[in-house]
Amino acid sequence: MHPKKQVFLAQTVLMFLGLLIVSSEGSKPIKRPPPKTKVCGERQEEVLEQMYGHLAAGMLSAYHHTLQLQPLEKENISCPAGTRGRPLVDTKQRLPVNIQSISPWAYRITYNPTRYPKYIPEAYCLCKGCLTGPYGEENLNFRSTPVYMPTVILRRTSSCTGGRYVYVEDYITIPVGCTCVPDPEKESEMDSANSSLEKEKFKVSINKSEKPPSN
Repeated sequence: MHPKKQVFLAQTVLMFLGLLIVSSEGSKPIKRPPPKTKVCGERQEEVLEQMYGHLAAGMLSAYHHTLQLQPLEKENISCPAGTRGRPLVDTKQRLPVNIQSISPWAYRITYNPTRYPKYIPEAYCLCKGCLTGPYGEENLNFRSTPVYMPTVILRRTSSCTGGRYVYVEDYITIPVGCTCVPDPEKESEMDSANSSLEKEKFKVSINKSEKPPSN
């Protein structure tokens, strides 16, 4: 074979191999960077406070007033049964109204990061019964039960606007104190006992009326 033809054939083969390599590389899938996840930040406290203030104006004023009556120090509070009428150790210290009640209560703070306010005080009853005795003894014929009040909060949603979470108006009920009510079980027991006594009295009166007159 002529040397020029050999060189031409070799060049043709090399070009063909190069085209194969380029085409094989071009068929590979192109790796694209993953899409960036949308990061949503928390709204500023001042903005949430303004939004909440417009909704809750006057709604919790009475409740916040009662919160000032509770002891500020953290302590384990139990049912103060039988402690009424005793002199206080510190005469300057006066018991708050929630402790002086015949259905005393205290407060616990609940926390929820997806609402505003994040911290809300909730009342809970200290006694099962009511302190109706002369010295505040517990009477189990009555029971202490929470008193609930509806209130408004701002609830955080998963929506995002301007890089900030969206808050919406929501309503919940929270316990704000305790009151004394008759125990339905004890009341039914007393009714049945009274009914039995009335029946016995009725039988006695009938027996007396059926006795023959004495000569």
